Amino acid sequence: LLWIANRGVPVPESVTPDFSAINDVKTKKRTFFAYLLPMVQQSNKDIGQERAAFLKISKQLEHKRSLTAKQTESIRLLTKKYRVTTGEPLSENAITSENVMTLLDRRIDSIPASLALAQAANESGWGTARFAVKGNNYFGLWCWSSDCGLVPNERKKGASHEVSTFKAPVDSVKNYMLTLNSHPAYTKLRDLRATARNNHTPAAGAVLAGGLLYYSERGEAYIEELRAMIRINNLSQFDQTDLDPSP
Repeated sequence: LLWIANRGVPVPESVTPDFSAINDVKTKKRTFFAYLLPMVQQSNKDIGQERAAFLKISKQLEHKRSLTAKQTESIRLLTKKYRVTTGEPLSENAITSENVMTLLDRRIDSIPASLALAQAANESGWGTARFAVKGNNYFGLWCWSSDCGLVPNERKKGASHEVSTFKAPVDSVKNYMLTLNSHPAYTKLRDLRATARNNHTPAAGAVLAGGLLYYSERGEAYIEELRAMIRINNLSQFDQTDLDPSP
């Protein structure tokens, strides 16, 4: 874990540190990043494997090769997971259309570790927020059905949203990445990432932060705050540099 490894062994996910009990700011930050980074890296690895399988199928279609029933079903499941729609029900032929495959290509992709770590720290108050401690939610993720999570203490009158709860912190990381990769509000983030990929350059967290205008009511101020956190804490060193896994 680069500089983190030199100052202490990463904390196993099964042992969540009591971040509120750590008074020294530098120690709290090191402990927080050491705890979250392995989950972020594992979640990105899982996405990478999913992308590799997708690219293999995509290459077959490019070469006009027929897909097996299992491969077609895999694409169908991916369209459901990543919320790919074309405005009408997807027929068997439409599932593997160029439009659908292009949308999946833009959505099945990793999230820079620097961005994930900065957002986790910001949204969870360095792991001390009620939703992180009681609900393993490090990203302030919402849900809208009754009893789906924890009711915010400051929820406005008439509002019905709750803050999601997760069985384990890593589930929060995975849900966060899926949200950025699928929700219409973060199309700009995916556009910025696609541009970086097309230019054969790593997708920097500070750049992709520009696609999070709707993540917080603070808008541009939130984006600049994330960029400052990435810069001050040198989080860009954790961004993945590989652009594509080998199919």
